[in-house]
Amino acid sequence: MPKLYIDEFVGISNRLETLPLAFAIRMAYGHDIILDWRELDSFRVDETRRGKVRILARLGAERVRTCDAVKFATLRDKKIILRSLNGPSEILDPIYMEVARKIHLNANLADNIRETFASVKDRPVIGVHIRHGDFIVVDENRYDVKGAEWPAVPIWWYEKAMAAIVKREKDASFFLSCTGDSAFYASLHRNFDVFALKIRSHYGYKEASTHKSTVNPVADLFALACCPVLLATPISGYSHWAANVLGRPATCIVPLPGATPDEPAMGKLQVHGQRLPVWRAAGRAGTAEPLSATLDGVDLNQGADTNWL
Repeated sequence: MPKLYIDEFVGISNRLETLPLAFAIRMAYGHDIILDWRELDSFRVDETRRGKVRILARLGAERVRTCDAVKFATLRDKKIILRSLNGPSEILDPIYMEVARKIHLNANLADNIRETFASVKDRPVIGVHIRHGDFIVVDENRYDVKGAEWPAVPIWWYEKAMAAIVKREKDASFFLSCTGDSAFYASLHRNFDVFALKIRSHYGYKEASTHKSTVNPVADLFALACCPVLLATPISGYSHWAANVLGRPATCIVPLPGATPDEPAMGKLQVHGQRLPVWRAAGRAGTAEPLSATLDGVDLNQGADTNWL
């Protein structure tokens, strides 16, 4: 049986995006999928096994960084180190959500998430995903998607969106998933009912990184996926997996390019079940459906759903 390895070449959500291509290769050519991921003490993936990409694994391996239909057809019997987040749509689209259902959070982490959301039972819950660090705020006074490969959303936009939500739903609570420590976002905690997981991350691979998070990133992702509405970071694979792949379908409220504090333009984006390239293209092009200042057309009176965990 030929072997297919995936190592820690990117963050956890982007590595999840490699799995559909890995399983497509397995289905076509019978590869054994081996994951060299330290987070596998927090979750498991059916029909894979844990292993190490050491020197012997690398010898003679085909490093697949991009994969179109022509490349896919050459992979039979090859040892592969997979680093491609994309592949032929005609092969990956039909199995995308089937592969996602092979991912299972550990029971103790799922229980912790249920307990966390129990504290806001019967209240509207909005997920808030703030991706800074490796995502860069290009202009503090304008949301700009063209000035950086990975543009971050300024904090004022989240404040404006949260204020608009509370104006309609006074009892709304906000689940915060973010880079760094949630305590860094003092203005959000001061002005809104914000809560976060208390499951500390024990992963040290981002120790020197500007986007290291204090919360277990796997548990945080699954918790974010329990939220029916997300204030999301466009282009981020983490927002994508929480809103569109794991858990229930979510409605994303995102900033539109050119949004300012005086005109914090917001849009509605729903691409559940579609792959990451669709989400990223929508974020870069700003094709979300424009929303009114009162967020008409978005159901904000929904609680968290933890039944799928």
